[in-house]
Amino acid sequence: MLTYREYDSIPNAHLLLSSLRSVGYTELTAIADIIDNCITAFASKITIKFDWELRKIIILDNGNGMDEQTLLDSMKIGSADPYVVRTAEDLGRFGMGMKTAAFSLGKRLTVISKDGGQVSNACWDLERIEEKNEWKMVILSKTNNVVISSVDSLSEYERGTVVIIDKLDKLIDENNIEKAEDKFFKIVANLKKHLSLVFHRFIEEDSLEIWVNGNKIEAWDPFILKNSATQELGIEEWCEEDKLIRIQPYILPHKTKFTSEEEYKNATGHKGWSQHQGFYIYRNRRLLVYGTWFNILKKEISYNLARIRLDIDSNSDFDWQIDIKKSKAVPPVYLEELLDKVATICTEKSASVYNSRGTYKKNIDKSIPSLSYVWEQRKNKEGKYSFYLNQKHPLLSEIKNSLSQENRECLKAYISLIENLSPIMLSGVADTMNSKEKKIDDMELIKEKIHIKKLIGIFREKGFENQELIETLSNMASYKGMDQEIKSLVMEGEYD
Repeated sequence: MLTYREYDSIPNAHLLLSSLRSVGYTELTAIADIIDNCITAFASKITIKFDWELRKIIILDNGNGMDEQTLLDSMKIGSADPYVVRTAEDLGRFGMGMKTAAFSLGKRLTVISKDGGQVSNACWDLERIEEKNEWKMVILSKTNNVVISSVDSLSEYERGTVVIIDKLDKLIDENNIEKAEDKFFKIVANLKKHLSLVFHRFIEEDSLEIWVNGNKIEAWDPFILKNSATQELGIEEWCEEDKLIRIQPYILPHKTKFTSEEEYKNATGHKGWSQHQGFYIYRNRRLLVYGTWFNILKKEISYNLARIRLDIDSNSDFDWQIDIKKSKAVPPVYLEELLDKVATICTEKSASVYNSRGTYKKNIDKSIPSLSYVWEQRKNKEGKYSFYLNQKHPLLSEIKNSLSQENRECLKAYISLIENLSPIMLSGVADTMNSKEKKIDDMELIKEKIHIKKLIGIFREKGFENQELIETLSNMASYKGMDQEIKSLVMEGEYD
């Protein structure tokens, strides 16, 4: 016998959509969120127009278009399962971004998409929903002026999408039109700066073009990598199951190391030096949060040269509490100690350079880290710590460059011995640091066997006997527990 009964509780369309307008977007984060969809659709050119006369915002891209069913599905509120694994190219998560971002700006969202010869459209009109209180979108006729105009603007592309936001009640106060116009164009000016930072890696690395009111956006690199005096400190990596976090600290040049006052001013950033120091959190190369120390330490003027790039992928979204707006990120507890360490090292170095008055010496090659940076500590996907020689060290790089290819391979083999048979790896300290036993998947086992076979070949060429090869390789930290595999590979080599 049932002890309960069910009751349909469908959200009120008008009230829910009105509430979504107050999620907390700014004008800048709203436009950036819509651009995420363009990049996910593999657009190479995105054109944004703030049209004051027509009271519209138009965003056009030449990415993959959508057929009608795909478009209608994507226009649903909550069109994606947030727990589904996302690809490295997918900048979305909740299936809410485009709609909630658009509603934070205006009452009507119209999307026209072209997929080859097919053109589809769909429209959410909050005024209509307020009147009818129904969960119904509008599909415009092909003869509608908005559709005709959009198709015309897409004529040079085989595929593409146009997003139109109008009835801009959140942006334009019709009762105070002069101030509204001033605000409208200030948003445009600030948007250019915002997009140049948030998507700078796509612009630099993928040659993505973003145009705002006829002006092409140039990337603003917060790490000033074009300046040879920018210093790269040691990279830290955190691997846990399918999650990879990569941390790269940079020390910007002293003021005296810039070629001009204009170059120095550009490095400042549009919010000023102090607001740009700290961590820069990227998700799939898209900047989420920047200019924060996450309460690890307070901002100091001597830390202005410290900027730290931290890369996460979409598998870490829930750990970092990424929200719909993609403008918030909270470091997980398991990273606090590492972030504290990196921040401390980076700010100490920043203070040293800042107070040096430009008298420090820096190698022209910005990829070379400090002389004392000899060892790297890494944590792999299984949570196992290992220690590796810094392959970018200037002395090691010079030695490698002076060797023939055969001797380079011999040096690599010797370095592998040093790393695996170093006192810290043999002492058990690394094992104590490790949170769990090493588990090797099939692909990892194949990679390790290939590396072992290469080492066997090099060592055997130098005259070492099989028994010594087996004992040495079995004692190497990277290959613990692989005694049988090592013995088989050594003996197999006898008959190759």
